[in-house]
Amino acid sequence: MTTEYDGVIVGGGHNGLILQGYLCRAGLSVAVVERHLEIGGGLDAHEGARSGYWHNIHSVNHRNVPALPWYKDLELARFGQEYIRPEVAVAMLFRDKKALIWHNDDVEQTCASIARFSEKDAKTFRDFHHRFAPVVKNIIGPETYSPPMPAEKKRELLEKSEIGKAYYEFADRCINDVVQEVFENERVQAMVSYLFLLRGNELAAPGQGYIVPVACAGGINSTLSKGTSHRLGHVLHKMVVTYGGDVYDGKTAVEIILENGRAAGVKLRDGRVLKARQFVATTLNPQQTFLELMDGDKIDPKLKDRAENFKYSPVTPVFTVHLALHERPMWAAAEWEPEVMKGWLIVMGVETPEDIYSLEKDCRAGRIPSRLQLIGGVPSVFDPTQAPPGKHVAWFWQVAPYNLKEGGPEHWDDILDEFCQKEVELIGEFAPNIKKETIVNQFGLSPLDIERHFPNMRGGDWMCGELGADQFLDKRPFPECSQYRTPIEGLYLAGSCCHPGGNITGAPGYNAAKIIVEDLGIERWWTPPDLEKIWGSLPAV
Repeated sequence: MTTEYDGVIVGGGHNGLILQGYLCRAGLSVAVVERHLEIGGGLDAHEGARSGYWHNIHSVNHRNVPALPWYKDLELARFGQEYIRPEVAVAMLFRDKKALIWHNDDVEQTCASIARFSEKDAKTFRDFHHRFAPVVKNIIGPETYSPPMPAEKKRELLEKSEIGKAYYEFADRCINDVVQEVFENERVQAMVSYLFLLRGNELAAPGQGYIVPVACAGGINSTLSKGTSHRLGHVLHKMVVTYGGDVYDGKTAVEIILENGRAAGVKLRDGRVLKARQFVATTLNPQQTFLELMDGDKIDPKLKDRAENFKYSPVTPVFTVHLALHERPMWAAAEWEPEVMKGWLIVMGVETPEDIYSLEKDCRAGRIPSRLQLIGGVPSVFDPTQAPPGKHVAWFWQVAPYNLKEGGPEHWDDILDEFCQKEVELIGEFAPNIKKETIVNQFGLSPLDIERHFPNMRGGDWMCGELGADQFLDKRPFPECSQYRTPIEGLYLAGSCCHPGGNITGAPGYNAAKIIVEDLGIERWWTPPDLEKIWGSLPAV
């Protein structure tokens, strides 16, 4: 059985659905193929072993989604999507029952919290917040939602302006060096560094130092999807169907069909063929796209080599802990800092930068972390619909290696429950009321489990590719595909292996839509940023 479309997209995660929405509204007939029955990729939420407790299995902290261009362009609020914005984005708890607070919207309250540990660091944070706000607005935001400009051209444009010079004051350095230089207090250093690690950044990689002042300026901007993260996947599905798109859920793509060297369709495991008159796009990783869905021996050897050597981070995989609770955690640090009870992202087990360095060393060596550290939250505090009345659900992430030195990845199956229990005990150190009597149910998921459920997250890397110096910005996933086009005619990449990487940004799908309509000569109905125009018109030095 053969069905014909203008284009076929492999992968029904949020990037694939965003790409489909833009192209359907541009007048194209487009199908998405998704191997799971649940649409949305990492936007999955499952009812646990106890009825009424909904667990956000993968993605849960969404940064400022209601302000993102695709959210507004595709009118997702009209389709029923709602977001909740907690007052306190991060509460970092320490073993001496003190805490650092990062507010979502009030920089002065954040600075006041930092000042309890270091007046100098509070001043630095405040100065960065004001001085780098124009960098966030004019450089970071537009660059995220644009195909990346070649590094040389970018520097040539930006260094003509004061805003660009501020960016390059730190841009060529690594996050670790900048954090150590600009902040003096170990706990402030630890909070900033740990949050970047959990965003998928490589702390020692050159070229990412600008992220430190930019984060102080732009903030955390945490939001959570009302009704679980899957609600966003559901709304995206509803949107694409409304705009005329077809969704093949529960169907696995097994081949990208090439005709005369051009991508011409997708074959499904059940034998069905979806022909593509104009394009095929994939949100999968380079190995899946170029080596599994097509014969790697029939593509250009250089492209095959690039795909084979695309790297995944050993410090991005996570072990996740999910709890169904009779009551919310009562954080001991609230006696010293009451604001922690308003905290959304809770960090525990990170006292100094040395804890983070130890964690990285353990992950790179394939060792179980010797210093347990967690980040997570209690969604039901902010959205009671995610648990039965008066009850709660919680999630926590522990950065952990995928490939264990002892026993390989499969060893996770042997130690899963034991390791989960150790993490639960860590939570109990910071919230003494979390113990056997208050836990309705608990379960853990390992980095191996993540790869099993999401094969594009190879090695459990939820960023879908290391953000090292050679896989960042205009080099991601590799230079030949950095503009979302591939060397194969009619084939495009649109997933997290592309700029800017993982997280719920929607940027890979958004940016790929721009490139595809340009290549097809179709008029855009939306207005993406024009980097050359924006950067070329910045006030000169």
